[in-house]
Amino acid sequence: MADAKTVVSPRDNPFRSGCVDALEYASPTGESFEQIVTRVRNAGFRGALVGPHGHGKSTLMQALAELDPPADAEHHDIIQIMPDGTNMHAVKHALGSDADRLFVDGYDLLPWRLRWKLARRPGVLVTSHRETKLPTLLRCETTPALLEGLVERLSPEVCGALGHEAIMELHARHGGNIRNALRELYDRVAVGEFPL
Repeated sequence: MADAKTVVSPRDNPFRSGCVDALEYASPTGESFEQIVTRVRNAGFRGALVGPHGHGKSTLMQALAELDPPADAEHHDIIQIMPDGTNMHAVKHALGSDADRLFVDGYDLLPWRLRWKLARRPGVLVTSHRETKLPTLLRCETTPALLEGLVERLSPEVCGALGHEAIMELHARHGGNIRNALRELYDRVAVGEFPL
């Protein structure tokens, strides 16, 4: 059992990336994943998940991409666009394929011609930080209660040690960016701030 001065190894840190990545998407509105899936299916997997950095867009897209595609559909993994434009070639290739579903994480990082082509194609689900030409299927925004629930799932000990007020402050300090808030907790656990 670690005391407040004991360094915690990365493999024992409950906020390590493997644990955070394994969290299932949780809606801050209480909407179930099944309800979201129904909405996305009814839209023909065509639309946008819109919201700021670290508010759950990519996590939700990953969960939606893992749903069983129709038996006759060619399935594509998520194409993640980096700020430097990395993976634009993958989008161009996917646009020329027969895939029934395309998943593009970072739509607003693409040049306008590719955005225009994607917006005209059926079966395109994208993430974006701002509105797109595609219908907005979900606005991803976090709440302090959502962060508290995730911290509780990852480490009840840290959640109890922090308390509700500190988690609200953590959420506000990171502008609702759950990813950054959990990274901060990783660092704080690593230096032994919390007894585990």
